Amino acid sequence: MNRKGIKQSVGVVSLIFAVLLVFSGHGQTADPQLTETENGYYYTVQKGDTLWDLSRRFSNTPWVWPELWEENSQVIANPHLIYPGQKLRLTRLKGVRAAGPAASAQPPLDGIYYYYSPADQYGFIRKVPVSPEGSIFRSRETGLTMISEGDIVYIRPEGSAALARGSVMTIFRTSDPVVDKPTKELIGTQHLLCGIVEILQREPDYAIAKVLKSYRPIVLGDKLMPYEKRSPRIGIQKSQAGIDGTILFSEEHLNMFAEFNVAFIDRGRMHGIQPGQIYSIYYRDENNFGTAASPQNIVIPVDYGELIVLHVEDNNATVLVTGSDKEFFAGTRVRTPLAAN
Repeated sequence: MNRKGIKQSVGVVSLIFAVLLVFSGHGQTADPQLTETENGYYYTVQKGDTLWDLSRRFSNTPWVWPELWEENSQVIANPHLIYPGQKLRLTRLKGVRAAGPAASAQPPLDGIYYYYSPADQYGFIRKVPVSPEGSIFRSRETGLTMISEGDIVYIRPEGSAALARGSVMTIFRTSDPVVDKPTKELIGTQHLLCGIVEILQREPDYAIAKVLKSYRPIVLGDKLMPYEKRSPRIGIQKSQAGIDGTILFSEEHLNMFAEFNVAFIDRGRMHGIQPGQIYSIYYRDENNFGTAASPQNIVIPVDYGELIVLHVEDNNATVLVTGSDKEFFAGTRVRTPLAAN
């Protein structure tokens, strides 16, 4: 995705406008595959169509195809296999019909959002670590140290945790405390989310659980906290003016990372950061236009990437890199986009 990708990825607005524009004031369309109903607009799949192509056709970008799939998940089992004759909903109008240019000028949108399907998988850095309700102390299969989806595990409760049958828990692990190197101040403890388990049986001293999902390898000693379903729709918010911070590191502690990687920045709620805000990734281009006797240094900020905020804590935030012209690393600069200042 290029640097404009995130702006295109919120193209549900463009999707609605594009669909409305193909209809005349009498609700007719030049495209015989498009039909209008009380519930919205529908497209009849033709031979050779893909969700990628249809997303690009109706929203000017292919990157919102997951939204198109989610809207039609009852029709499409596999997003890579769609068949001629299937009817796909392109947009939901919530009972309001577009009756011409005046009606289509302000479609009934809830807001613009970025669609991030693995929303349950990103972690966070918290100053006071989450108190675990239990930890995995063994698997049913003797000798198994790397646990994955479908495995049965045994949980050691912590404190007075109920771990009731049927409850769903998030598996996580923590790392060493993260400290701001220049100030030596504690930022917090990283929480890496590893998967989801469901409690199958509760005994006095332990619980039995099944791994429903594994985002990354699960190991003995991993902890449990209550599962909270996250929406994949991240509402776009106006960026906070005057932000100038740094990327602490990537979630997976990669030396070099780029597009689609999750990372953490050293700006949070106390700085005005909110989920859904967009910020620029940049470097400082230093130039000397003077002489050795009279140096004149000019620093020009150069943007080469973008990120969107996923989750916010008091002094830091979890972000997703949505566009980059090159790789970057811990310590890379982040700032408010010029248009938002």
